[in-house]
Amino acid sequence: MLKQRILTAVILGPLILWSVVVFSHRALAIEIGLILSIAAWEWARLSGIHHQLVRITYSVFMALAMLALTLLMHTHSEFMQIILWIVALWWLIALVIIAVENQHPQKQKPITTNQLVVNLLAGMVILLGAYVAIVGLHQAPQYGYVFILVLLALIWLADSAAYFTGKTFGKHKLAVHVSPGKTWEGVMGALVATLLASIIITTIMEFTDINRVLFTLIALITVSISIVGDLLESLFKRRVGVKDSSQLLPGHGGILDRIDSLVAAAPVFLLGLMLARI
Repeated sequence: MLKQRILTAVILGPLILWSVVVFSHRALAIEIGLILSIAAWEWARLSGIHHQLVRITYSVFMALAMLALTLLMHTHSEFMQIILWIVALWWLIALVIIAVENQHPQKQKPITTNQLVVNLLAGMVILLGAYVAIVGLHQAPQYGYVFILVLLALIWLADSAAYFTGKTFGKHKLAVHVSPGKTWEGVMGALVATLLASIIITTIMEFTDINRVLFTLIALITVSISIVGDLLESLFKRRVGVKDSSQLLPGHGGILDRIDSLVAAAPVFLLGLMLARI
């Protein structure tokens, strides 16, 4: 399992980074669209859909929705910030859902039609919001691929710091009924790593003093929301009784298992940059 995990990461990691740097706006939009369409197929499973044809239909629908959003952003660029605000609000709601679930855990039971509809709508907000944010970052002249790399670095560093800090010092559970492995010590490790990374990033990029402060605040909020994204997927997996979103990536599970933090973080990161005018 560990060998498979390392091999998959060694192969896919550099390919993703290479595509972010080299691909044109259109090519990257297509790549992100394909990845998130597969993630939508997985999300349908976590929502309670087991019929493959229905899951594929949901995935195709999401792909068409991403295409529509691409056209919308080209003709009405002001809609991007509206979409980002909606997604940011969703993640605040998700935080409340996670807190309630942790305090009053529900037993695994069949998902009702109403719950299924809500779950699928949540997937639309999450995945379409991530698409708008990542594509928007890449296409914005003031951000481009550099800020996507910065975002990836923040998420990966925070995730690694949380893992090792939690393993070494973790005693206080973050959300024991949602994701038993996560601890408050791991969260603190992630935030400290983010703070240090922000200092390095803003120094290398020669930010002004005020922009250093603003970027650091944005980075800390972004990483905090990335943890919420991870917890939310864990909640959905627990509700349907599965360990991974799929088995597409050897040693890693599914696409969603690898990008749950990123899809939550990306819209908040871009919205923060836009509001701070960095």
